[in-house]
Amino acid sequence: MAPIEMEERHCPLCKGVSYPTEDAAVFVCGRCGSSARFDDQALMAMDIPRYHLRLEELARRERELVALIEAESRRGAVRDMASLRSLHEERQRVLSEYSFLTHFQQFIDRW
Repeated sequence: MAPIEMEERHCPLCKGVSYPTEDAAVFVCGRCGSSARFDDQALMAMDIPRYHLRLEELARRERELVALIEAESRRGAVRDMASLRSLHEERQRVLSEYSFLTHFQQFIDRW
């Protein structure tokens, strides 16, 4: 008797390997723990652990960074440009992750 092959998919969030659950339409990622529901190949819904908490953390950090950038900028000619550059780079990373995660909002809402 030939072994049964398990269907394998990749997580829409982190691209880790996702495995089917008892409900053949739902797959759970072995890397990030996200659950994804598919209709054939199309992603229909997702449950991402700590999704809303992470969005709140990112929004809070973005506000903190804006305040730090503004405070450093007000220092005028004595401002630390290396520090400003670092703050702006971190803000870009935060905004990028926030933007990436919000792409999944429509699928989170369907879960």
